[in-house]
Amino acid sequence: MDDSMPATLGAAIATEPMWLRTWLVLLISVHVAALFFIVRREVGSWRIRFEPIAIAASFLGSAMLMNALYAQVGYVRLLGLAHLVFWTPVYVWILYRRRAIGTGSLFGKYVRAYLLVAGASLAIDAVDVVRYLAGNGALLYRWG
Repeated sequence: MDDSMPATLGAAIATEPMWLRTWLVLLISVHVAALFFIVRREVGSWRIRFEPIAIAASFLGSAMLMNALYAQVGYVRLLGLAHLVFWTPVYVWILYRRRAIGTGSLFGKYVRAYLLVAGASLAIDAVDVVRYLAGNGALLYRWG
């Protein structure tokens, strides 16, 4: 890792342009919002939804892997691998479950937003990882 790079992934991200930091806030917000949907009230009882738990867990797992990758290789396109590893299985499962979830409830609307935002991110990450593996190992930062 380049000694002129910020010490943490968060510090590296803080140097990015506002449009990218705004996208990251949206991405984080969509994943954290899953926590609001874990428990649902049904007639006479409370139930647990497993989809929001999976979304939140995949977010935490990818954050840990991304920070570990940053410590090893720096701020490069390979960081998208963390999303691909943790988010893809959950995304595919939620995509499969979307009809059973429906679109009429607030949770159904949330799932649609999640699929849109996470899907866009996964597409970008897939391109970034392929580019990295194809030899574009340039650092993403613009400081120093």
